[in-house]
Amino acid sequence: MATPADLDRRFRARLWGVALIFVLALALTLWVGYREADARHDDLVQQQRAQLEKSVLRRLDFYRRAAEKLAAEPETHDQLVLGDAASQQRWAETRLRILPDVLGLALFEPGGQVLGNAGELRVGAACVRDLEKPGALGAMQLRVHRERPELAHFDLVVPVTGPGGEKLGGVFVSLRLEQLQRVVDDSRYPGHALEIVDGAGDVVVRTQAALPGQPDIDHALRDTGWRLRVWGGQPALSHAQLVMIALASATLLAVLAVMLQGMGTLQRNIRADLATIRDGLAAVASGSPLPPLIPTYIQFLPAIREIERIAGEIEKQRSEFARQSLTDTLTGLPNRRALEGRFTQMLGLAQRGHAIALVLMDLDHFKALNDSQGHAVGDKALRALAAALAAASRSADFPARLAGDEFVALLTGLDVEGTASWYMRLADRFQAELRASGIEARLGLSAGHTWLAGNDTLGRVLTRADRALYRAKAEGRARLAFHTDLDDAAAR
Repeated sequence: MATPADLDRRFRARLWGVALIFVLALALTLWVGYREADARHDDLVQQQRAQLEKSVLRRLDFYRRAAEKLAAEPETHDQLVLGDAASQQRWAETRLRILPDVLGLALFEPGGQVLGNAGELRVGAACVRDLEKPGALGAMQLRVHRERPELAHFDLVVPVTGPGGEKLGGVFVSLRLEQLQRVVDDSRYPGHALEIVDGAGDVVVRTQAALPGQPDIDHALRDTGWRLRVWGGQPALSHAQLVMIALASATLLAVLAVMLQGMGTLQRNIRADLATIRDGLAAVASGSPLPPLIPTYIQFLPAIREIERIAGEIEKQRSEFARQSLTDTLTGLPNRRALEGRFTQMLGLAQRGHAIALVLMDLDHFKALNDSQGHAVGDKALRALAAALAAASRSADFPARLAGDEFVALLTGLDVEGTASWYMRLADRFQAELRASGIEARLGLSAGHTWLAGNDTLGRVLTRADRALYRAKAEGRARLAFHTDLDDAAAR
């Protein structure tokens, strides 16, 4: 006769089997997490390099273009050919006051002689020696000088040529290294180290002492002769991954506890069902009335079905509430809360190099329309603009209403010309919607445009777009203005 199986032993075996599966799943989660951390580390280092390179080159290009503009001025040619020492000194002093953050500025002859008082123009002895070296009037060169730490700077030389291509001399500009230091400090990601070195390997600027080992990236900085180095630190699990691992561990302990408790409950219920069957058999054997023979677990089905029904109703109500909270009730467009959620996604695309623009719009003379024809007509005009925005926007774009007559659109993959064309289509469609709504009023559409940058916030982007919008209003309304640095300067 076969020995009956031990029910308790079977339950314990299943329990330990489940525990082993959870341990293996946790180990797999850790392995995958570290793989993802490595991949994320590489992506962050590349993003860091691209951001720093873009910021440094933008700053250098600004000063290079400024120096080239000076070199191209007819007065510069005249000063090199016909000017005397006094006029050449005045020329340099005047430009020195105009250019921001410039340490020194002067004209010099092909042989390297500075035209004017080198000391007053803040051209140091080391800078003069560099100008006197052969090839000083060649391609753009960036030479670093640290003889006086408080005046650490780099020099920029641009040649001045005559009508026949002959070299008349050059424009010398020296710029404080602290300008580059601020760019590098502002670009650094937490845990990273950055430095820029010259052709000889000497440090130009750095964020902190270099991390141990070779840099993760050693990249030539375009035509500057400098190199950009990035240390990304050690890959680490993200906060989300650590939370996931902690949750998995807590889940394992919770499941084990639930299974222990469930095993005891299951054993009791099985014994109760067996006792019920035994009582029924005893009743049959004794001729007593048959008691009800109802299994314990079948009674859970109606309750589960009712819970599922209630959960379905609650989920539908929650979805409807969420939709209403993200939609402007008057126009049907997404509201500011929805814009804040989409802005984070668009900012991620901008950080990966995609062209993402934000256009801020409002209606010209909208208050006058409300005052003269009433708020009902004003609401019609707002709905007309919303309809025009919905029609002009592509699936990748995101139009929304901020408040009052202010609307905004996030545009993907459009350059300046594409954005201008989009605005013209929108303005034409808006006028057509006004006519279709029976609104007889001259309502223009003014708009301000700005690009999303990698470290932007919604507040900063809206501020830039608002400054461009203000300029569009000042220039005559019913037009699109693109944000420039002059808008920020005017705001200050």
